Amino acid sequence: MAVMESEERARIKRVKAEQAVSLAMGSRWAEAAELNRQLIDAYPKDLEAHNRLGKALMELQKYEEAREAYNHTLRIDPTNGIAQKNLQRLEKLMEESIATDISTAPVDPSLFIEETGRTTTTLLVELPPAEVLAKMNAGDVVELRVEGTTVMAYNAVGDLLGKLEPKLRQRLIRLTGMGNQYSAVVTSVDEQSLRVIIRETYRDPSMGNRPSFPTSGDAFRGYVRDTLLRYELDDEDDDEEIDETEPEPDREADIVARDVVLEEVQDLDVGEDDEEP
Repeated sequence: MAVMESEERARIKRVKAEQAVSLAMGSRWAEAAELNRQLIDAYPKDLEAHNRLGKALMELQKYEEAREAYNHTLRIDPTNGIAQKNLQRLEKLMEESIATDISTAPVDPSLFIEETGRTTTTLLVELPPAEVLAKMNAGDVVELRVEGTTVMAYNAVGDLLGKLEPKLRQRLIRLTGMGNQYSAVVTSVDEQSLRVIIRETYRDPSMGNRPSFPTSGDAFRGYVRDTLLRYELDDEDDDEEIDETEPEPDREADIVARDVVLEEVQDLDVGEDDEEP
């Protein structure tokens, strides 16, 4: 009987955690906060629930309450990187009185599907001040603009977020000049880095089946936190033309929204954790 009660308790906890994640992915922050509070009442040492609560409160601009949620995580686990990172972001938001004027839309899992030859991820270079980065979240749309010999990245309210690195921007400039179109979305951000996934949204008929982002060896795989696929240009020279005979690799796609939103929704591991004593 005791075993059955323990299994039922674990099942209920897992279901509620999944519901909390779903609410967060739908930007239903007030409901997400309330459900995570319920989880914390039942499981006071649930680190993931405390981190999810902190994220929800931060999105609701209840910064003091969010800070307390993350601090509670650190009182349980002083080495928790998620809480540490978000506390740093909170401090910047509170110090600078930054208004979160970028609306947070529901997270669309399809934004994070990686497709061989059609997507790549990259870190932006020449980043803006930390107060600009503090506004950004995983899932935010980034506008890429070709400006002369470079490609600039902007957020929804027109703030400059940085540039694409040289080889990638040279390739994108050539491809857009041939008629291709691309979109970009934030996959992770902190005070010192901003990573985006770039997707081919339209391929000009003149391009045939030539991939936007050719790979060598194994095809790109789905996003795994801290091991995002890296942009490779097959060691091509800066002035090398696109190989017009290069076939497109087989397309593979792995839905990765849960791992991406892990950085922002906190934390999506909703397996059967150890029960509270």
